[in-house]
Amino acid sequence: MANSTSTRGEIAGELTTAIKACLEASGQAMAAIRGDQCVLTTIKGFDSLCGIEVTVDLEERLGVELEDNVFVQTSSVGTKARTFDQVVDALVAAEKSGD
Repeated sequence: MANSTSTRGEIAGELTTAIKACLEASGQAMAAIRGDQCVLTTIKGFDSLCGIEVTVDLEERLGVELEDNVFVQTSSVGTKARTFDQVVDALVAAEKSGD
């Protein structure tokens, strides 16, 4: 899928696959997550290290350059965990800026 324009659904699918692979590598199972839930605080066993690993995996899968951990948003106010939908939004924006 690298270097192509993906649909939002395809990107969400790649995100889900990458999260699931990271969790399975550490012996965890992935539970269902809603778009309005924060991945870092909702999925058991998914921590900041998994966030970085999945971010790197997504860079390869999507052929884009991402921030250090796409699961958090840093601003002048501080750092805040993103919801699943917000992570997808960040991935869509990253892919569009790479076109």
